[in-house]
Amino acid sequence: MFGKVIVLIVSILSLLLTYNFIRTSLVYKNKQEVDQILTYLNKYLTQTYFAPIATKTQYNSILVKPEVDYCKRSDLYKFYHPDIVMKDTYTFREARGVIRETLRSSYYDCIPQMTYKLKNTQYLPRHVLPIQLTVPFTYYDQLVHKFQVGQESLCLFQKYNHLISRHVLSHKDNLMNNQYQYLDSLRKIGVDQDCINNATFIPKTYRLFNKLDCEEFFTYLDSEEYKTLIEREGPQFITKVGLEVHRGRGIKVLFPEETQQLQDTYKHGKRCGIDKSLLVAQKYIGNPMLFNDHKIEFRVYWILASTNPIIAYAYDKTLIRRCIAPFDKFSLDKEAHVCNTAIVQSTLQKKGSDLFMNDENSDESELYIDWKLDYLQDLLIKQGKIKDTKWLQNYLHPTIDRMIIHAIRSAQQKFNRDSRLAEFFAADFILTDDLQIYIMEMNYNPQTLKTTLAREKQHAKMTQDMIEIQNAYLRSKYLRFRKIITRMANKMNKEKRPLDSLLTNKTIDEINTAYVDKLDQGISISEGNLFRLIMDENLPGTKKYKDLIQQKCI
Repeated sequence: MFGKVIVLIVSILSLLLTYNFIRTSLVYKNKQEVDQILTYLNKYLTQTYFAPIATKTQYNSILVKPEVDYCKRSDLYKFYHPDIVMKDTYTFREARGVIRETLRSSYYDCIPQMTYKLKNTQYLPRHVLPIQLTVPFTYYDQLVHKFQVGQESLCLFQKYNHLISRHVLSHKDNLMNNQYQYLDSLRKIGVDQDCINNATFIPKTYRLFNKLDCEEFFTYLDSEEYKTLIEREGPQFITKVGLEVHRGRGIKVLFPEETQQLQDTYKHGKRCGIDKSLLVAQKYIGNPMLFNDHKIEFRVYWILASTNPIIAYAYDKTLIRRCIAPFDKFSLDKEAHVCNTAIVQSTLQKKGSDLFMNDENSDESELYIDWKLDYLQDLLIKQGKIKDTKWLQNYLHPTIDRMIIHAIRSAQQKFNRDSRLAEFFAADFILTDDLQIYIMEMNYNPQTLKTTLAREKQHAKMTQDMIEIQNAYLRSKYLRFRKIITRMANKMNKEKRPLDSLLTNKTIDEINTAYVDKLDQGISISEGNLFRLIMDENLPGTKKYKDLIQQKCI
């Protein structure tokens, strides 16, 4: 009896081992060939589309240990486990806040202990990137700067939320430079003035780090015309610092005292070309749209979903915010002219206000008007400034979208054209009393604060919508490459052919085509997603710009 039991146990174990062997063989069919193909693809695509190499520094602020075979292991695992990409979302974020909370509540946080260390040369890495990781959504762009792309990070079957050259849009000096160079390029191809006006997205600006601009600006400051204007209409310019200076810092309204200080610094223009400070002087909008006697601005969140090709979406819900102090163009209070949230917070703290910005019960109307521009349309109709009940659809949204498109086009030559990359931006707009619109500045990694409960919920929804878009393009690409890899691996196995023999010009063209981001393979964006497509270079002619730019202007 005992012997029969032993025989039965051995038989069962044998069957289990045989089953496991068969199952593994079926799941990991052509594993060696697939491994070779994926290694080749990561190397070829990174060399072709992602030129910069990793920047090795003394510290790694996310405390992740780079592993040279990471992409090889990660992509191989995902190839044989499609649900990792097609059904799930594996992510992580090092910075606290609404975005991380949303990622953790909606998706798989695969490094939940992740924290950010600003300077940590004394710390050893605490983490490794999990092979399941599909959509890393970090605050800082460590994965493109501190890791060897295509080996240690940003594998074929991942989509990252940062663009290595994002500063070309967000640094104020770059934004101004882009517009000047962009308009000059349009003039050189002979477009008419209507096209130039259509392509202008920021107010008149002088780049004080540019000798000619600088000299022209200080000559104007010394003119009688300027002196008359400032006496009659108040300040005519604001100055801004380039580079990564946001949240209202570095902005000065040129009142008489500030103007004199600037003239002294530049010796009334004699130091132009010598002082290389990345300072710009921008035309001050002295007739802003007002709400209850306060200046208002509105922020449009938008994303570059891909740069290969350029695909961009703008968010339908727009944050309208007002300055904390009543508007008076002669007022010396910065709070009357700058509506930034950081300025509002600072002012409230100084005044000892009982309105606490992070309090869920705080009165949103004190600081933020609405998350939908419909409110602005209703306001303008009540004021008699417009009559069109579809003004948003017919004028405002198309104008916003067109300006963002032109801002993208002005910088697109400086983008890494890689479908693994994306970026999250916010454009701050101002609307004048006569309904002219300008971009005031562009920010990447815009703040998603818990200033009110409603704003927190909107930011959570926006995060989910961004992740859906990233997943859609990643999953489409995954399915395209899965077909190519499967076919090539079968040929290598059955015909006993080396990989090199399959890499014909036709195959390379097919690989490059598959690497171009597009929604196909039955993948689409849900109707409930509040991002609207504003630019897609996959589309023909002017349709890639939603027909917002005429053919004669391109």
